[in-house]
Amino acid sequence: MKSSLLGQQAQECLAGLKCAVTDILQALPCDLEQPRDVYKTLGIDRMIGWNIFKLHEVEDCFLSVKHIPRKAAFKGFLRAASRKGVPDSVLAAADENFTKFEELVELHAGDRPSMEMMLLAYSAEGASQASLDHRKLAFSGNRFLYGLEARTRLTVSLFEPTDSPSDWKLTLLKGSFGLRRNRPDIPWFYVRPRIFTEFEGQPHSPESEPLIKSAGGNTLPYYTPFCNCSLPGVASRSEFVESIEEIFPLETGNAGLMDLVFAEVVNLRGFVIDEDSSTSAKVITPCLRAAMDIIVPTTVVENTRFAPRIVSSILEESDTYNEKLIDLARSILPVKPGFEIKPTGEQNTLDGVDNYGEIIEDIFKRRDLNPLNYTTIRVLVHFPVIPSNLDITWKPVSTI
Repeated sequence: MKSSLLGQQAQECLAGLKCAVTDILQALPCDLEQPRDVYKTLGIDRMIGWNIFKLHEVEDCFLSVKHIPRKAAFKGFLRAASRKGVPDSVLAAADENFTKFEELVELHAGDRPSMEMMLLAYSAEGASQASLDHRKLAFSGNRFLYGLEARTRLTVSLFEPTDSPSDWKLTLLKGSFGLRRNRPDIPWFYVRPRIFTEFEGQPHSPESEPLIKSAGGNTLPYYTPFCNCSLPGVASRSEFVESIEEIFPLETGNAGLMDLVFAEVVNLRGFVIDEDSSTSAKVITPCLRAAMDIIVPTTVVENTRFAPRIVSSILEESDTYNEKLIDLARSILPVKPGFEIKPTGEQNTLDGVDNYGEIIEDIFKRRDLNPLNYTTIRVLVHFPVIPSNLDITWKPVSTI
């Protein structure tokens, strides 16, 4: 348990309340093996009976905070237990422990939701569930505040070796699948690829070209076979942040649902993939899931150690190579990413992107590469924090 006055007081208080509720259930004149036995025996509300049983059953006292009924409901539970013959001394002990819990809430939090949020952080299982629950709440709010949402946000980075060990080709795909406006006239930004190095104070945009040459004079690298809408045109540019602002056509809601996919080939000069490096995908649109796939030659994977992380955007771009600050940002953000490494030929699906396999097959065909020689490293997060970066770092496997 994390050490704090709140943690110590709460553990004692919650353990006492849990024991008192268990004493009441054991004093009832029948065996209670499941939640329905509680509310049917006592004749109380179904949800209250379910929470009372879970309060008794959950072993982690910090998790039990989610199942403590409100004051009126708990008093009703005590009255129902009294009618079934539970001794007054047992009921009084439960009432006393519940009062202590209410006082603890008032002292440390002021309201029940805040107390639940604080106490769940003391439980590994509770913290994980609380993180997901609050990210879902943030998604609900952000999709109005940003005016946008997407079913899935996908970034694919395919590293292709060249004749020079310090020059690589990077095929970069950025796609928003199931993208829609939730408010009219919301602008959207396309951010060009940027490279950071520890030797340069500012990021720079490398030389690049669209994977598919545009026939209509559009300056954006649309991956047209996988876009299912009329393509937005350029409204404005900003050289300072190297982004292009787009104005969505069509309608709000599902009437204007879009898959917008971009793909370009970037020239990486002076880049050595088997040194300490990282690549990131910034998540700036509220989405149900965000995925970043790094695809590299299998020979590289065999000699490299990869590590996923989610970095909050409290960092400035100049902090990218400050590992202490990155670790601090990771500790603040309560998100554990999903992570897997598979041969590219086997990594052919992604929830929310129905044609993922077709996309990867098409990219390899256009680049004249064999997917059997490549491996995919995936980071996946559901309801990601907005804004944040999905990040993969790598370094050579030690031979010592």
